[in-house]
Amino acid sequence: MSFGECSIQLQRADFSVDAELTIPSKGVLGIFGHSGSGKTTLLRCIAGLEKEVSGRIVVNGKTWLDGKNSLSIQQRNIGYIFQESRLFPHMTVAKNLAYGSKRSFAHTSSANNNVDREHLLELLNIGHLLMRRPFQLSGGEKQRVAIGRALLKNPQMLLLDEPLASLDHKRKEEILPFLDKLHDELKIPMLYVSHSMEEVSRLCDYMLVMEQGRVQFNGNIHDALVSPKSPLARADNAAAIIEGNVSKQEKDFQLSTVHTGNGTTLQVPGILPIGQRVRLRVQASDISLSKTAAPDSSILNIIAGVVSGVIEMQVAYVLLQLDVNGDILLARISRKSYQSLQLSAGLKVFLQIKAVSIHGV
Repeated sequence: MSFGECSIQLQRADFSVDAELTIPSKGVLGIFGHSGSGKTTLLRCIAGLEKEVSGRIVVNGKTWLDGKNSLSIQQRNIGYIFQESRLFPHMTVAKNLAYGSKRSFAHTSSANNNVDREHLLELLNIGHLLMRRPFQLSGGEKQRVAIGRALLKNPQMLLLDEPLASLDHKRKEEILPFLDKLHDELKIPMLYVSHSMEEVSRLCDYMLVMEQGRVQFNGNIHDALVSPKSPLARADNAAAIIEGNVSKQEKDFQLSTVHTGNGTTLQVPGILPIGQRVRLRVQASDISLSKTAAPDSSILNIIAGVVSGVIEMQVAYVLLQLDVNGDILLARISRKSYQSLQLSAGLKVFLQIKAVSIHGV
């Protein structure tokens, strides 16, 4: 179900944006692209921060932009998270959060995402920071407070503009679990701008891929990573994601077994809670193929599949799309191996994936 529809045009002397997109009613829409692709400019257009934009934006049944009118950012009822927290340095965390509450849209007819303050403090783990000032916070803590302040405005949509870009790896790993919680617990639609494949693979349900101000692909996260129509399928770090539930633990070997809804079984490193829903990222370069199942192998994951297509063929390698019980994976193998095995679309093969190469996202 659609929450919003956008058709946006922006012309500058050296750059332009021309994009159409649908905002889903729930889940996270990732806006992905390399630096200069127009993803932040697109987000600013949706927010009302760009003045020369034209086109049409309709969100939750209300027209934000058309040929006659353009609502201000205040009238659009959004929460915007920038790369840097932009907290008020002279205010405590409590007062920064109170500022968000004072600007709440709870009294407007379009607001339907009332956020409980105490639950939000617990969700973001910032209750113990209330009396501190921004200079006393880590980068990750600042961003969590900024997210809390934005949500206490009771927005109908949350826009996140590379919120982890200014953080080092340790701080990113600190805040990602909290973004996971927001994704799982809040029903508010989110637009998430990033140039990190790891971030969007972990957090997003849908993907908009941009290049030079144009949309190159728009679809769900699975298709965005493996469809021949998506540029992400041809990336050097091409990968697929598989989602399933943990069905077994082997504590002696520090392994867990994951079953997907389609019946695919994978062993992965680590002890994960039984029944937990997990999302796994499998690199195309970590899959090898054979025509027969190896009887004696150190590789724990040997699963039957079918070659569903050739996505890319280069002098040195071939990138294949593989169907495993309806779960779609990618494999990048040498062109010599491709010819030696006489692979082609429709051929049954066995995928060999080292358990240690599979990681949750």
